Amino acid sequence: MIPRLCYITDAGRGTAGRPLEWVVREAAGAGLEMVIVRERTLPDAKLDGLIESLRPLRARGLRLLVSRRLDLVRAHGLDGVHLAADGIGVSEARAWLGARALVGYSAHSRNDAQAAAAAGADYVTLSPIYATASKPGVRGRGSAWLAEATHGLKIPALALGGVTPSRTRKLLEAGAAGVAAVAAIGAAADIPVAVREFRRQLGESQK
Repeated sequence: MIPRLCYITDAGRGTAGRPLEWVVREAAGAGLEMVIVRERTLPDAKLDGLIESLRPLRARGLRLLVSRRLDLVRAHGLDGVHLAADGIGVSEARAWLGARALVGYSAHSRNDAQAAAAAGADYVTLSPIYATASKPGVRGRGSAWLAEATHGLKIPALALGGVTPSRTRKLLEAGAAGVAAVAAIGAAADIPVAVREFRRQLGESQK
């Protein structure tokens, strides 16, 4: 079962200047169940340190994934990897990590999502649903596009891009299994409140 709420890290833009480790701990304490560490510009030594600092949260139920880096999944015994079109493919990642690892994929069309599912992905993110500051000038595609992209999809899709708690129910109605958020969690004034509100909109029990 794929968690229905995912936080994707972005220390450069999405934490309001607060330490990323602290942000994740605050979110996990409020019931967040999955985080994707996406820190592409962080030197390897610091990335290793960040992942090690977050690993103890797995004992509290947090699924810990990393963007693209299969080597880090193995080295740190993480729960899985999240892939993109410009990197290693889903089938290759599955063969390298094994059947128990979570393999996710960033899809931007119905065809992308269907191909990822056929290759063995456990879930996809579909984006951008709404305009977001991280992609200036890129228009959001909206809930109608999401409904089309998820039609007939055999694996869960997490809606991504400008997602907020108030938009969550509409995205579920359009076919999303859950949501993935960056700033709506990481830059929230009160992170536990934001996580609990997301979970309330998802119809999940609260911590």
